[in-house]
Amino acid sequence: MLALGKIWPTIQLAYDDFKDIKPIIEYRLREQIVFAYPGLPYINDLTDRTREQARRIYVDAIAAGEFMVFVCDTRKRVLRSFVFPVKESDKGISESTFS
Repeated sequence: MLALGKIWPTIQLAYDDFKDIKPIIEYRLREQIVFAYPGLPYINDLTDRTREQARRIYVDAIAAGEFMVFVCDTRKRVLRSFVFPVKESDKGISESTFS
C-alpha cells in the first residue's frame, strides 16, 4: 500500500503523540487526513461484522508492542486495517514495505 508510505511520517507522529492511550490511527485516503482515536471506543463504533475481529487484532497488537492503522476509502466504501511494530515508528517505514 504505497499510500501509507507517503503519509507514514504523519501516521508516526499521530501514534507518538497519543501512544499513552494505545491509539488506533485512521487514515482517510481521499481526504489525506490522519486521526488518532482511543482504541477500544473506536472499535466499539465499528459494524457488528468487523468489531470482534478488530478487537482481537487490536488486543494482540498491543500485547506484541504493535499498533493498528485503519485506512478508510470513502469512495470505495472500504475500511482496511494494518498492524505495525511500534519500534518502527522511530525509523519510519519505506514505501517498499507496502508494494
